[in-house]
Amino acid sequence: MSEAEDLVRRLIDAHNRGGDALLDAYDDIFAADAEWKPLIVGAAGFPERVIYRGRDGLERYYRERAEAFDGGEVHIRSMEPTGDAVVVDALSTARGRVSGASIEDDIALVYWVRDGRIVRGQAFRSRADALEAVRA
Repeated sequence: MSEAEDLVRRLIDAHNRGGDALLDAYDDIFAADAEWKPLIVGAAGFPERVIYRGRDGLERYYRERAEAFDGGEVHIRSMEPTGDAVVVDALSTARGRVSGASIEDDIALVYWVRDGRIVRGQAFRSRADALEAVRA
């Protein structure tokens, strides 16, 4: 496993532990000004494609996410280093906070790594879209 793959696995493990685990590990995993672009944000789950920057941005993302979802995990199916990025095929699970409905979604994640830290992450609906972003 490459250093970048290990870093991404640590990020996903911290996310899956929930609570403040990912924020507690922020300095060990992310560059100070790292960016995260999720698929959906906000309580209604509108596809706004907001970019969250830095620790404050990630805290805001998790607050907004908690309005819509109760918990949630990312289950890694495969990881592939590609240049300065790692492409992750995954299953995302959660439960709607209001509806209580279980949600399962096939997603692809890309994390770009520089100097031993994640500098950018983005979620995609398909592996093809993720690979296109890596090539861009």
